[in-house]
Amino acid sequence: MSMKTSNKTTTALSIQELSEFLNVSVQTLRKRLHDQGYLLPKNKVGNRYCFTLSDCETFIAKNYGIFYNDFVNRYSNGKRNESIMYQIPSGKGIISKETQRSGKTYYYIRNLPLYCDDQGRIIKFRSNGFTLKEEAEAERKRMIADRDNGLYKYRFIEVGHVQQSSNKKVPTGANQSYYDFCIDYFTKATYAEATRKLYLDITKNRIKPFFGTTPISDLSKSLLQQFVDQYSTNIKKTFIVLSLTLKKLHSLDLIPTNFYSSLIKPASTAPKHPKEALTVNETQSFLNYYKGHHLEHCVLLLFQCGLRIGELQSLQWDEIEIIDDCKAKVHVNSSWGETQYGMNRKEPKTHSSKRVIPISSTYTISVLKRARAASKGNLWVAENETGLRPIDKSNFTKRYFAKVGKELGIEKHLSSHVARHTFISNLVQHNVPYTEIAKLAGHDNTTMIIKVYAHAIQDEEQTFNYVSNLYT
Repeated sequence: MSMKTSNKTTTALSIQELSEFLNVSVQTLRKRLHDQGYLLPKNKVGNRYCFTLSDCETFIAKNYGIFYNDFVNRYSNGKRNESIMYQIPSGKGIISKETQRSGKTYYYIRNLPLYCDDQGRIIKFRSNGFTLKEEAEAERKRMIADRDNGLYKYRFIEVGHVQQSSNKKVPTGANQSYYDFCIDYFTKATYAEATRKLYLDITKNRIKPFFGTTPISDLSKSLLQQFVDQYSTNIKKTFIVLSLTLKKLHSLDLIPTNFYSSLIKPASTAPKHPKEALTVNETQSFLNYYKGHHLEHCVLLLFQCGLRIGELQSLQWDEIEIIDDCKAKVHVNSSWGETQYGMNRKEPKTHSSKRVIPISSTYTISVLKRARAASKGNLWVAENETGLRPIDKSNFTKRYFAKVGKELGIEKHLSSHVARHTFISNLVQHNVPYTEIAKLAGHDNTTMIIKVYAHAIQDEEQTFNYVSNLYT
């Protein structure tokens, strides 16, 4: 199958080209294509598979809907096939039980997938409260049946999508809906991509179900308090969305006062995991556990350099400068996280996060040399099993920190960030100047070091020594 016609118009794409367009690994893409019956003899040209644009369009619409518009704009002159682009999602969401401060119990349908919009995003439903669980279950069952019959899909196409593509003037100012204002605000504001995505998800899953098309002019303290009263616990990120948008509305003179400051919010009941540095003995026990492990070099870098997990994920082998057998430098230039192109390298947390961290350990350098020699991809320092991408943050923390901590009998809440906290706390105990600690840790100033990290790692006898002979 020819990849290009004589006028260089693309007629088919290989797995490699699809992989680059979708920003997913070749292995992941090949498995999905295989599972869905695309790896057929007719699609094989020489020793590689190629797929017609029609097949690619159908596959992307079903599996990577958020890329559908980009695909047809690039390869089909923007001609969209609405019969395939609006996939009907699966899943039944959850029914959650919440007890209000009044003592009343309500049942909510949450995260029920209903349809996909014209950007390929799955739109989920969150209900108002039901007094009986049976009522919530019956309503969910009815909605799933309607969804599977295409009701919400066609309702979006025939009503919502038609309105969006019409020449109807979009309301602005106080006539604009609060929901639309929130979407515009978080879409245009300058945030890290992961933060933007989080705030937009909260807007769609919590703001929209409650406020609907309510215009800004109808917002009141009473209405906003009703929204807050739905929650029996302090849902921090949701209240941040409220705080940011109401502050902006007030600054634009679209509401008479910043209602947020007057709202009564429930107390937080979420379990807290205070940052506790490991003692020297706990650290040694943890590091000894990983001696000879294929990820030992990653654990050592976290404890001996104080890297954030995203900095470790983003680190590449050419950014570790080995000077000799007992000296090396780690050049931190980026972080790993959500970008507009998916998970990728991005600018680090702050300008000061770009830094050079020295290593002065013969053992650590020998472990780094062995790890680089054994690297599959010879690119990522903390590579995954394929060697093509960095390790997964969640799996790494749960499997290699929390689980191992319990196995070793360490009662503290363990995560990759505890290694950073331990690194900084040890520097504090060894009387390293706060300004130097801030540079090594990638902080803009010493405020955070003093406020959060300055907890000396000591035993009970040391605390007695501090107060003994205080005035003699």
